Amino acid sequence: METIAARALAARKYAKMTQKQAEAASGVKQSNISKIERGDTGRSMGLLALARAYRVDPNWLDTGDGPAPWDEVQLRPARDNANEPPGPYRVTRTPPSSPSFSPGTPGTVPLLAWTQAATWTGGAGRSPIDAERWIPCVAHHSAGSTYALRVRGDSMTAPHGHLKSYPAESIIFVDALRTAPADGERIIARLESNNEVTFKVFKEEDGRRWLLPLNPRHEPIRMAFTVLGTVIGKWEDED
Repeated sequence: METIAARALAARKYAKMTQKQAEAASGVKQSNISKIERGDTGRSMGLLALARAYRVDPNWLDTGDGPAPWDEVQLRPARDNANEPPGPYRVTRTPPSSPSFSPGTPGTVPLLAWTQAATWTGGAGRSPIDAERWIPCVAHHSAGSTYALRVRGDSMTAPHGHLKSYPAESIIFVDALRTAPADGERIIARLESNNEVTFKVFKEEDGRRWLLPLNPRHEPIRMAFTVLGTVIGKWEDED
């Protein structure tokens, strides 16, 4: 199966789920599941949540590499037997407000408070991270050094018709190891004059660096700043 759409449809059918049941199990909207299966969208932030709901290899679902759910390698006997007596079991399929996973789940990153970005040093091998929750990030990123933030203010809300826009409360993914951005990349920066954290477009020309908002109602920032990380993706519902 060469497309995400074909793998997503096959995985759901193999799991014997309707799109509505997949929505309840994963938290991904049914309309988004339908778009993924039709091929109307590329990589989606919901793929990891769907992979967990279907109990399939997320790498296979995303790229086609690795075992398919019907391959024998997936059919392993239970490692332990609890020897429990027969009894009633209930599976609750109440969709969460948004996908959320246990801290440190592979493929997920912590959603931090805005002020935490100023002192972020990564989480691999360190003490537990104080995060609102952990959410999936399917974009290629530096493990242990990537985090998510909720956008503050409207300075990165683009005028109508622009493809990229980051309204307030939308969620962005930041790779803290990428501190040498190219002209035009979106970055998180700390202003050296007051240590304020800001989200802007990085601009560089003839040795000069400045920060550019997408919203023309805001002024460019031309004071000294430190790059804290580069934005590598955005969490956005397809509707």
